[in-house]
Amino acid sequence: MLPAHGFLRPCRNQAVARWFAAASVTLALAQAQPSSPDTIRFLEQATFGPNAALIAHVQAVGFEAFLSEQFAAAASGYPDLPLQPAAVPSTCTGTCVRDNYTMYPLQVAFFKNALTAPDQLRQRVAFALQQILVVSGLTITHPSRMAPYLQVFEKDAFGNFRTLLGDITLNPAMGTYLNMAGNNKNAYNENYGREILQLFTVGLNLLNQDGSLMTDSQGNPIPTYSNTNVDGFARVFTGWNLQAAKTSPAPCTSATPCADYLDPMAVNPNNHDSGAKTLLNGVTLPEHTPVTAASATAELNSALDNIFNHPNVGPFIVRNLIEHLVTSNPTPAYISRAAAVFNNDGSGTRGNLEAVVRAILLDPEARTTSASATYGHLQEPVLFIARFLRAFNTTSANTDFVLSDSYLPSNLQMSQDLFRAPSVFNYYPPTYAIVPAAGITINGPEFSIQSTATALARTNFVSEVTYRTMAASSPNRPTGTWLDLSEFAPLAANHAQLIDALNTRLLHGQASPALISLITNALATMNGASNLAVTQRAVYLFGSSPEYLVER
Repeated sequence: MLPAHGFLRPCRNQAVARWFAAASVTLALAQAQPSSPDTIRFLEQATFGPNAALIAHVQAVGFEAFLSEQFAAAASGYPDLPLQPAAVPSTCTGTCVRDNYTMYPLQVAFFKNALTAPDQLRQRVAFALQQILVVSGLTITHPSRMAPYLQVFEKDAFGNFRTLLGDITLNPAMGTYLNMAGNNKNAYNENYGREILQLFTVGLNLLNQDGSLMTDSQGNPIPTYSNTNVDGFARVFTGWNLQAAKTSPAPCTSATPCADYLDPMAVNPNNHDSGAKTLLNGVTLPEHTPVTAASATAELNSALDNIFNHPNVGPFIVRNLIEHLVTSNPTPAYISRAAAVFNNDGSGTRGNLEAVVRAILLDPEARTTSASATYGHLQEPVLFIARFLRAFNTTSANTDFVLSDSYLPSNLQMSQDLFRAPSVFNYYPPTYAIVPAAGITINGPEFSIQSTATALARTNFVSEVTYRTMAASSPNRPTGTWLDLSEFAPLAANHAQLIDALNTRLLHGQASPALISLITNALATMNGASNLAVTQRAVYLFGSSPEYLVER
């Protein structure tokens, strides 16, 4: 054993030296070749779900090398969709409305990426960031207008948070959604000025590095900002608007121009407020006249720098990312360690998201199985769907027996209509609390959209894809969706072996004795049933169990 004080004493003889050398090799091999359950748990956090090939690869290369591969992988991307006129043309018939005026093509692209794309970590982190800096397809109804917003997150997922903040601020979809586009000095709107503070970066109250609230001498939370600050930022954001409408290519014409949602917003100096503005931490931007495009841009960058450098940003962002990737109730120490990396990645750089993601996923709290009842998180519906399908190698309509149209029927959306969040607060609020027992309150964001109806929809989804009843339905689902159980069906002759394999794949070996007993008894009644039927029942019972729904 290593000395309790944590450093190595000088070796007294060669035998001891050889022991330490062998131990170091063993430790290195253990790190490079993690166990199957550890690998599966890691992939649940770092991807949209493990499958057989990915498990084998990560076991071969180790967690660190896999992360490096993922950081270097090119973005799979969302399609560049042609801009459309605001109103649906009379010539738009058949599937034209679906493909050009709904989120359908982006939903299809998302699930194809989640199920099959090699850049799994980028897709997973981008999805988490989209739920922090939110734009909703309920307002931005054209997929061609929403796609550039989604592409920002793919591009910036592993870049610097300050870059992401600048790119998303000038994104036309964000500008339209939160009223920065067209914001005028004579009648300015505070929406983006307020939400960039409250929801995107610093939050309502001052935080310690571990995410805990700072309090005043009476024990009350200390507000991060005032209405004066909101007013100051709102006036910084005046003068910006979409660039000139496009009159080509078709269907954009001079008669039916298309609003430009492809290029970053530009500033009209005549509409920009020139007065002094009070920002965070007592910083004031001085009055500046005359206003030019350059001075308005410089003021915007100064304001974003002011936000980015606020000490709340680290704990605020990393807590949100930890909640989406690992657990809804991270300890203060976990938040503090990740926030320290946000503040300084080791080279003096602040906001390095690649370093932050690596720190979150390799943190001891992420990599150690916790006995705490508050550890983990309810899988949000989109993650639940993708993870369950990927566990059985389900891909997107590219084989004869494993089919997925990458489109979810409306009755199975489980209150998470992809890219159509009900509000800027996301599909569910990040601080939603649940009370599992009297006197106990814990954070459980995803539970805010869990209900009897959505629980039933989850069970029905598992049933349909397991028993092959999600049939083709043109034009949205031309092929249908089901699982490939060929990896597990040969094990069905030995029920214990089948159950053990599914327990490892779906629950990284952590199924409770009660669940194992329930499934064992259920399979014992299937004398004479085919291997496929036995496997389907076992998969259905695992997949619909509460233990599978809550990722730990």
